[in-house]
Amino acid sequence: MKAVIVPSFGNSTVLQVIDQTEPRPQPGQVLVQVEAAGVGYVDVMARNGDYQPLSEPGFVPGMEAAGTVAAVGDGVDEHWLGQRVFALTGRGAYAERVVADAHAIVRLPEGLSAADAVALGVNALVASLGLERANVKEGERVLVRGAGGGIGLMAAQLAALSGGAVTAVTSSPERGNRLRDLGVTHVQDRTAHVQDRTTGQDGGADTYDIIVDPVAGPDLGRYIEKLRPNGRYVLVGAAGGAPAPDAFGSILTTYHNSPSLLAFSLNSVDADTVGAAAAELFGQAARGDLRAVIDEQIPLAEARRAHERLESTPVFGKITLRP
Repeated sequence: MKAVIVPSFGNSTVLQVIDQTEPRPQPGQVLVQVEAAGVGYVDVMARNGDYQPLSEPGFVPGMEAAGTVAAVGDGVDEHWLGQRVFALTGRGAYAERVVADAHAIVRLPEGLSAADAVALGVNALVASLGLERANVKEGERVLVRGAGGGIGLMAAQLAALSGGAVTAVTSSPERGNRLRDLGVTHVQDRTAHVQDRTTGQDGGADTYDIIVDPVAGPDLGRYIEKLRPNGRYVLVGAAGGAPAPDAFGSILTTYHNSPSLLAFSLNSVDADTVGAAAAELFGQAARGDLRAVIDEQIPLAEARRAHERLESTPVFGKITLRP
């Protein structure tokens, strides 16, 4: 079968398409015929050697795939054979076939394509479970950074579905209009927004009950200062790199507002919770309540271009690979 490997750490040019022996499902595993694989910033981090669970090169990247179960290992009910599923694989999804633990697959509802499933996938799971920790209430003001990216776009939709008044921080009027179509109430230009250092003390227009942040980066501290009293800051990624050295000093600056900083990784959640959340999200999408947004579907053989796009061009939604 065809697969993409990371033979050594580096930029997108290290990605190679190779012929590889088809994996065999071990006890408790299934083999999935891949119809779509998700491309996320975590794959870029893994390719660069910056993702701890994949600390040695020589792996096939890709932590999520959707397709049809082609074989099952010992101990797995054969009713899974032929079922369309989403699979959290951890690695290996950039391939024509991939193995996954049986407890890490979720059946897809009728009407939801494989590409839509991975467009939701990890991004929607991180956004949903992160927002669950923030406990969004009806009418609360929610700010989403990086709202046109995979996690941010899902967080904006889900916060709006939960009754939040959502402000999206994004990079262009065109992206802002698309976000409004997804339920966002207000849109702010990210460059102009970070220059305003309004703090949450007065509860003004540029303050928020909840901030969802998949970006981090040097401006993180400025955004912490925009929390209202008892506000919750949910850090769900670091696409913008490490925060400035004094970023968390903003917690002391706003100490008497009792800010909460929550850092969330999907790796900390048990399989049953992830599976239940995925089933709910896929059901919402199949009913039309939640929209999967695909920026581009790229052939597996062009995985290098997928990474180049993710790193160099503002992506709206998710890039997927098709074998």
